[in-house]
Amino acid sequence: MCWILLLGCLFAWHQHASAQFLEPNCGYLSPEALQNKQHQAHISESPWMAYLHNSGQLVCGGSLINPRFILTAAHCISEDQDLTVRLGEFNSLTSVDCNGSVCMPPAEDFQVDLAIRHGDYFKFNRIHDIGILRLAKSVLYQVHIKPICLTTNTTLRSRLERRHRLVATGWGRSPSESANHILKSILVTRLEWSVCSETYRVNRQVGQICVSHESGVACSGDSGGPMGHAVRHNGQVLFVQVGIFSFGNWNCLSPGVFTDVMEHIDWIVGVVNSY
Repeated sequence: MCWILLLGCLFAWHQHASAQFLEPNCGYLSPEALQNKQHQAHISESPWMAYLHNSGQLVCGGSLINPRFILTAAHCISEDQDLTVRLGEFNSLTSVDCNGSVCMPPAEDFQVDLAIRHGDYFKFNRIHDIGILRLAKSVLYQVHIKPICLTTNTTLRSRLERRHRLVATGWGRSPSESANHILKSILVTRLEWSVCSETYRVNRQVGQICVSHESGVACSGDSGGPMGHAVRHNGQVLFVQVGIFSFGNWNCLSPGVFTDVMEHIDWIVGVVNSY
C-alpha cells in the first residue's frame, strides 16, 4: 500500500433522477444463490467479495464497487500494514474452488496503490468507519468477479431502509476456530439502537446500524464485509449493499454494528470520481 489519505465530507454529488446504481450491471445473484439458506455461502453467491490479506493472512473483508475500488471499513486500513486484495475467493485453502462438478476460475490478487479513510472516522466509537482502497490496475469482470450494487437513488434507498432482514457475508472466525476459510452468509435483523447502546455503552452516531444475528456466526475477520438486501429491478434480482461490518462482540455474540453505506454514498461517489 503506497499511502493513505484521510478525507472528510468534502465532495458534493448530485445524481440524475434516473440514476440507480454507482456501477451498472452490478449485484448479479445466481438462481443457486437465491435459493441458498445455509450459513455457508453458495460458490456463486457473492462475486463482489474482497479478501483483504497481508501475505496471505486474512485482515478484513470488503466489496468490489467498480473496476478500481474496494469498499471496506476504515479500521481495516493502517499505515503499518500492506494490504493485498484478492477477488474471486471462496475457500482460501484451495487454489480452485468447486461445488461438485462446477468450478470457478482461480482467485486473483491485486495490489493497492491508494487507501482512503473517511476523515471523520473516530476509533473510539467507530463513527464513519468506512474506507476505500484503489487497486493498482483495473479489474476484468468475470463469472466469479463482479461488482456489488450501491444505490444512488433516494427512492430505492428509502425502500431499503425499511428492510429489517438483511444478509451479511465474510470469512470471520467462529468462537472455536482461529479462522474461517470458506465464505459464509448469514441472516441479520435490524434492531433499535438502544440494544447496541446497552451492549457496548456507546451513543448512536449518524450512519450506524445495529443488527442481531445468530450468536457465533459473525465475528473477528468479518470486519469490512458487506451487508445488504436483494431487490428486483428491471426484471432482475440484484444485491444492493446497505452496510459494512464495523464491530461486535469478541466472543461472536449478538448484536453487531454496521456502518450505514447509504448515509455515506455522497462521500463514496466523491472519492470514486476524484481518484
